[in-house]
Amino acid sequence: MARPKTEDSEAKFKISAAAEELFAARGYAGTAIRDIASKAGVNGAMIHYYFRNKEGLYRSILESAASRVRVMLLETTGSDRSTRDRLARFVEAYSAYILSHPNLARILHRETLAGGTHLIKVAEKYAVTNYTILRETMAEGVRRRELRKIDLDLAPVSLMGMVVVFQLIRPIISVALGKLEYDERFIKRLSAHTVDLFLNGAAAAGCARQTNGAAKSAKKTARRRAKAVS
Repeated sequence: MARPKTEDSEAKFKISAAAEELFAARGYAGTAIRDIASKAGVNGAMIHYYFRNKEGLYRSILESAASRVRVMLLETTGSDRSTRDRLARFVEAYSAYILSHPNLARILHRETLAGGTHLIKVAEKYAVTNYTILRETMAEGVRRRELRKIDLDLAPVSLMGMVVVFQLIRPIISVALGKLEYDERFIKRLSAHTVDLFLNGAAAAGCARQTNGAAKSAKKTARRRAKAVS
């Protein structure tokens, strides 16, 4: 296709929006270039011009989301604030983004069920860095003694998962909680809840100490039994 004299940003946006909606509804394999072009109201050749092919368009959507999360991390965690404040700011921004983009969650869900081939390629470029930024923020909190010793490898995944799940199983949550609108008020509620549960846990202080003591006792018992068997 001949290169246009000027970039048509509106057409490119329409293509991405139409593709995101169709990929969410049908998955990658079930979506054709002609369907995207028809929904976007453009010539199919424009899709090839801007994105080369369907895979390029699909990866563009995934990369755009991963890039946006990276910007959030850099904007919210790169400061001298306390670890709690930095994580709270990130969770609020991340919640607002995830809950206002339901198609993205559906695409990620479909992609994962299909084996995640495309997602792995994007993860190698973006997700590892995003994960590292969040992990280092938590590790710094541990070094500052603002956080207790936690599993730093799993904690970043757990924190983000606590938000994403509200989009992935939204129909079930709507039934459990009644008709639910993901408005600004709910986003702030979810953010506060997530940070509180993640940083403080659900057990009362006394119960938490008892639970930790019981866990340590169980580990000692298991070690003694293992030695006896050996």
